[in-house]
Formats: sequence, structure tokens, C-alpha cells
Amino acid sequence: MNILQRISKLISANVNHMLDAAEDPEVMVKQLIRDMEESIIELRRETVKAIGQQKQLEKKIEMTRGQAEVLEKKAAAALESGDEEFARQIITKKLELDNRVSALETEIETATALAEKMKENLDKLEDQVQTARRKKEELIRRKLAADAQMRTQNALKKSREAMGSISSSISDLDSIKALESYEGKILQMEAEAEASEELLKLESADKEKEIDLDKAMKDKSVEDALAQLKKKLAGKKKDS
Repeated sequence: MNILQRISKLISANVNHMLDAAEDPEVMVKQLIRDMEESIIELRRETVKAIGQQKQLEKKIEMTRGQAEVLEKKAAAALESGDEEFARQIITKKLELDNRVSALETEIETATALAEKMKENLDKLEDQVQTARRKKEELIRRKLAADAQMRTQNALKKSREAMGSISSSISDLDSIKALESYEGKILQMEAEAEASEELLKLESADKEKEIDLDKAMKDKSVEDALAQLKKKLAGKKKDS
């Protein structure tokens, strides 16, 4: 289970229900608090990484755009000097950088969404651990009261046995549900594997066509950009 799945499970946990079904609620709540505190530390570390990746992508985009601008100026200088072939080579590299910027912008959108989700989950998990801590204090108070009462009331023994029986029934029901859930996951994995195999066959059949199409589009982009630059330079000469 990865961190996001584990965090999601802890955030959505119904603390009161879990403790009501436990044989020893005090032990369970202490373990739950430990799990939450460890997850908070790990989630904070991963959140910092996600924000760092977001900042790094921003710098890459800025740097790549700067490189593209420099190449456009060099291509213009090459055309002015009469070296059209060299200008075409520079324009090709410039278009590759433009495509890189587009890809980085897509990456930063994903990284930003992930960082925001992690920060949101961190806030929720911190609220959840506070709930568990309050429940722990309540359980301690209740235990002290029960211990005092047990010295004078033997009837509590039957009550504990009844609660133990209810807890066992709930545990069995949870086991059946867990088994059904596991079986469903296996069926889902098998279906996804079959779908993946079919997609691979289709991708293999279309691979050569895609390569030819990409080359044609790339050549056209270079020629279009070169023509646009020529028009731009011709306009400057006319104005001057």
C-alpha cells in the first residue's frame, strides 16, 4: 500500500466505530495514534518533495523558454547573413525547445495538483490524530472509572463477556468482507491485464505509421516557422 492509499485509509477511518468493535480500545487507539503520527511525518516529507518538484519544474520552464528565445535570435542573424540552411537547423532546435516547454507545463499542472492534495490530506490527518488523542483521554478516564466500579460490582464481568462476543462477531464479518474485497481486486487485475495486452498489440501495429506522421509534421513545422521568420525579417527591412 503506497503512502496516499495509507493516508486516505487513516483519514477516512471512523475512530469511534473501530474502538467500539475492539477487544481492547485503549491499546487500539494508542496504536492508531502511532500509525497516524508516523504517517504525518512521512506525508510532510513527501509534501516537501512534491512542492520542491513543482518549483524545479517552474525553473526548467523559465530556462527552456530563455534558450528558445536565444535560438530564435540566432536564426534571425543567420538569415540576415544569408545562411538559410543554418537558420533552418537552428529553428528545428528552437521548435524542439518549444515542445519541451509544453511538456513541462503539463508536468507542472500534475505536480501542483499533487502538492495541493498532499497539503489537504496533511491537514485532515492532523485533525484525525487530534480526534484519536481526545478519544484516548476519554478511554483512560472511562477505564479508571470502570476499575473503581469493578471492585464493588461483579456484574461488569458479564458485561465484558457480552462485549467480547459482539466484538468477535464483528471481527468475523470484517474478515468475510475483506476476503470478498480481495477477490474483487484479483478479478479487476486480471481484466486490466487483458486490456493492457490488447492495447500493446494495437500500439505495435500503428508504431511505424506514427513515426512517419511525426516526421512529416516536424518537417512541416520547421518550414512553417522558417517562412514566418523570413516574413518577420522582410517586414523589418521594409520598415527600415
